[in-house]
Amino acid sequence: MEDLKKSILDIIETKHINCKGGLAKLAVALSGMLRTDTDDVILALKTLEDEGDIFEYSKHKYASSKLLGLVKGKVSYSNNNYSFVTNPDGDVFVLNKNLMGSFDGDYVLVKILSKEFSNRKREGKVVKILKRSDDYIVGTFSRIKSYGYVRPDKKKFDRDIFVDVSNINGARDGDKVVVTILGYKSGNPVGKVIEVIGDVNAVGNDIKCILRSYKIVEDFDDEVLRLAKAIPQQIDKESCKNRRDLTDLMLFTIDGEDAKDLDDAVSLEMTSDGCYNLGVHIADVGEYVKKDSKIDESAYERGTSVYFLNSVIPMLPRELSNGICSLNPNVERLALSVMMKIDKKGNILSSDIFESVIRSKYRLNYNEVLKVIEGDPDTQSRLSEIKDTLMLMYELSGILDEKRKTLGSLDFDLPEGKIIVDKNNKPLEVIKTQATKSTKIIETFMVVANEVVAKTFSEKKIPFVYRVHEKPDPDKMANFFDFVSMFGVNVKADKKFVEPKDLQQILSSVENLPAKEVVNMVMLRSLKKAKYFDTCLGHFGLALNYYCHFTSPIRRYPDLTIHRIIKEYLHGNMSYIKSPKMVDFVSKASIKSSECEKNAEDAERAVEDYKKCEYMSGFVGQNFEGIISGLNQRGFFVELDNTCEGFVPVATLKDDFYDYDERKYMLCGKTHFFKIGERVEVKLQSCELQERKINFEFVKKVK
Repeated sequence: MEDLKKSILDIIETKHINCKGGLAKLAVALSGMLRTDTDDVILALKTLEDEGDIFEYSKHKYASSKLLGLVKGKVSYSNNNYSFVTNPDGDVFVLNKNLMGSFDGDYVLVKILSKEFSNRKREGKVVKILKRSDDYIVGTFSRIKSYGYVRPDKKKFDRDIFVDVSNINGARDGDKVVVTILGYKSGNPVGKVIEVIGDVNAVGNDIKCILRSYKIVEDFDDEVLRLAKAIPQQIDKESCKNRRDLTDLMLFTIDGEDAKDLDDAVSLEMTSDGCYNLGVHIADVGEYVKKDSKIDESAYERGTSVYFLNSVIPMLPRELSNGICSLNPNVERLALSVMMKIDKKGNILSSDIFESVIRSKYRLNYNEVLKVIEGDPDTQSRLSEIKDTLMLMYELSGILDEKRKTLGSLDFDLPEGKIIVDKNNKPLEVIKTQATKSTKIIETFMVVANEVVAKTFSEKKIPFVYRVHEKPDPDKMANFFDFVSMFGVNVKADKKFVEPKDLQQILSSVENLPAKEVVNMVMLRSLKKAKYFDTCLGHFGLALNYYCHFTSPIRRYPDLTIHRIIKEYLHGNMSYIKSPKMVDFVSKASIKSSECEKNAEDAERAVEDYKKCEYMSGFVGQNFEGIISGLNQRGFFVELDNTCEGFVPVATLKDDFYDYDERKYMLCGKTHFFKIGERVEVKLQSCELQERKINFEFVKKVK
């Protein structure tokens, strides 16, 4: 089908074809040219029409969208008057009266009305809605006699959803509900209540509303739960026969104090020739979650576990994630192990990947490992059996970290905000947290294991899911180089051929400057986002030619996918691994996993922003200091020392008229300016909890 669609587009995008008789006549003409069955051509044409590549510009008259000058894009609602349609070739300005009933996030086909509007934007009008984005919306239900309506929480979805009385599902006036869109009547949405969340003020419902808006649900369906509960919680001795027995090896887990899904354990010994023998042992989830099973289908749709505050919505039922798959201490577990021989310079001399049986000896947390490293006598005494091993791990992680730095690996030293909540999830405090020596150990060991696995299977040319981070866009790099030059950084790199070491040198040059965090932040924003892909393109940020995600199969579907591939390879099932079906699945799983990852990250960020906004609402009227963390034409963002971020609208700056210079990251007036990284004092004006927005008023610059 894809080849046929491409062949059709190759023809109709370069020449006009008489198609006044509609798709049927066009199909006849094309089938003769392509020597293809007419029914197949009709199906391909209908698909191209649905995807917006061909368009019915008059009754029964079709042409290629490219020849008609139409562009595809996603609606981005701005305000009550206008929106934009985002397109790789530049945004298109659209008055809301020309949206043809489309909403924020809808995928549409746009006719260009004028090539120049403002700021190099084109003006257009929507001529066709290709795909609706919101068929699943959270909002507040209201009942009026024989019908009801739902007012969406999402401000950008600016129309109420009509709900017939037969579809209200027991919702009461004022309830928070989830509604699915059944269709559109005269451009207005008609829906059905599929879940009643209830009173938004009830404990946990505020977060539930946010999660539902991202289609994230806590519960698994009954069949998935039934199958999960049927899995024994002890390993089957029969399944251990062909595995390497590592139950006597000194290995253990190191995680956060609250972690329950323990999917990685580590071991380390010195070899007789003075090298390190590092073991990374990962829960063998693929042994329990078989491809195409109901549990697997559920995991594929979820894509990842979702973490927020002190909670987690797991990718797998807890019988697996916290039970038989979790590497809990003093119980036997099935694992996939990677053993690596590493010399004193951090070079990997050899590696071995195999199925194993393990028994974790300790369940350690980062805090107690840090205490051992820093010499706390009580903790060292309590962990005397493994104290030397932990110190050896710290030594090796330092060697590996230094090795990565010589390659140019980028280490962004950005603090994160941790929200402290009570038992009802009410925010009590927001504090800064940063990576420690103990978290670095696990991070470094997981990176080297992921690299070894990716390289092994890339060289074998086996279908695989890779973690890819492509080289940055030259234009963004040019803007970034202009930006850092304002801090006296002399950049010698070529924007078109920038290498990780070039950026690493910039980070090193600002290490002791007040602008360090801002430079880190802007550099990070200037890079492309990592994704999952079926081709090994390397990881720019880590300065590695090979990389994948292998170490977290309990909480990430790509890891589970490659675990299955590794196991099939170890069992010699090469024909299955290299089959067209597997190649196709790896491609689809990569795309789906990237989408799920982004959705989960957006949901986690939304919960965090909501709770930060809720916390700050108790300080309205008070002054705070922070740094300007971002700017646009409408104003600038200020991040406080506790990582809470708010906005200062340019309309509130009465002393001058400001324009935004995106190359210099500055708001420039005739006599005043604001630039990213400046320290300022602001007054907290208000907190819009529903919109998760903190509003500041500028007070003064801080020297």
